[in-house]
Amino acid sequence: MKRFKRILCYIGTDSSEAALSRAVSLAIQNEASLTIMDVIKPIPKGIAMIDPATEADELQQIMVDEHEQSLLARLAEYADTAVPIELVVATGDPATEIIRQVILADIDLVIKNADGVPGLGGTFGSVARSLLRMCPCPVWLLKPEIHGQFDRVLAAIDLDADDHEHQKLNRDILDLALSIAQSEQAQLHLVAAWGLWMEGPLRKRMGDETVDQMVTLQQMKVRSSLDEMIPSGMYDDHRIQIHLHHGDPSEVIRSVADTIEADLMVMGTVCRSGVSGALVGNTADTIFSELSCSMLAIKPAGFLSPVQVAARV
Repeated sequence: MKRFKRILCYIGTDSSEAALSRAVSLAIQNEASLTIMDVIKPIPKGIAMIDPATEADELQQIMVDEHEQSLLARLAEYADTAVPIELVVATGDPATEIIRQVILADIDLVIKNADGVPGLGGTFGSVARSLLRMCPCPVWLLKPEIHGQFDRVLAAIDLDADDHEHQKLNRDILDLALSIAQSEQAQLHLVAAWGLWMEGPLRKRMGDETVDQMVTLQQMKVRSSLDEMIPSGMYDDHRIQIHLHHGDPSEVIRSVADTIEADLMVMGTVCRSGVSGALVGNTADTIFSELSCSMLAIKPAGFLSPVQVAARV
């Protein structure tokens, strides 16, 4: 698998050994460079009032230097890997600084631990959620308890949409999931939820018999879209187990992920509608809070991060 050239691993304050190990392994597989990054809080400007002899900027640099030394110590065991490694310690908001580094260094993959606290917000914390919404490159969020290779990789796609943007995103999701499954010698599963627009109100107005016929036609259309996306023989070297269900995307995705005990889910975020669009807003929070596996999220082609847009103003 040689899909990434510049990988960034965010360490942060949590236990990030799983993310660091995965990042180094991916860098070796992809012959990629690796940036190890941490972000610390800015020193309050009022600190000079406590000790007039010490400038806030001086204290800030001391903290940066200490964090750099800490990162160097953690990287000692990877000294023989021959992976080009750069250390970056920034100050400010973690998600914003990570995205700025992504844009500055043309990073094509961010890896970090899922930073949620069980019982206090679910699987993914605030930094992870911000990256999923705003980071222009793929974001790989790892569950610390999932070690070693992945046994089951799940690709979530949107077959209801027929525009070019969604179709390309679907292909990108499947290609990336396949690449990872092959690399990990894992089972590859594909989940797609489909439905008839305004099915409930239509049943009240038109009756079940008519709407059932419409649902059948929609199912045939979705199945045809899937056959076009995965033509016979295209992935014969790695059999895909398909889960095509009629229902709410968020419920279908979570149910299939739990049923197959997925280790990693590959999906798209920030599109206009369908499964990908459902991953923005309240539905996204529901999925992120209850998902029990690691996630690799990718953006559609041409996505502009709000951080990037702000930087251009």
